[in-house]
Amino acid sequence: MAAKSMEKFREMSANELGIREHELGEQIFRLRFQLTTGQAESVKKLREARKDLARVKTLAREQELGLPSAAPAPESGAKKAEKHEAKPREKKLSHKRSSRAKKEQVREK
Repeated sequence: MAAKSMEKFREMSANELGIREHELGEQIFRLRFQLTTGQAESVKKLREARKDLARVKTLAREQELGLPSAAPAPESGAKKAEKHEAKPREKKLSHKRSSRAKKEQVREK
């Protein structure tokens, strides 16, 4: 769903993004007010409005700086598998083990 909304926002001009940013800000205010008074049933609308506001602000800033819109390139399944195989996981010592090892080193000296 995020990709569809980003595409929709990417098509907007700077003025349209500014208007949408203002509308989303007001919507978030109303939703927060409803939540505090117990009138809202779910937090989902507030969460989505916050995310949309962040998307709009990001695109507005990109346009302001003249940056090309950064659409993530989709990765194929083979590339994802290669990434996971390339990095073997290392075991990390727990805090207790490392402190024990330090104590033993001090005792040996």
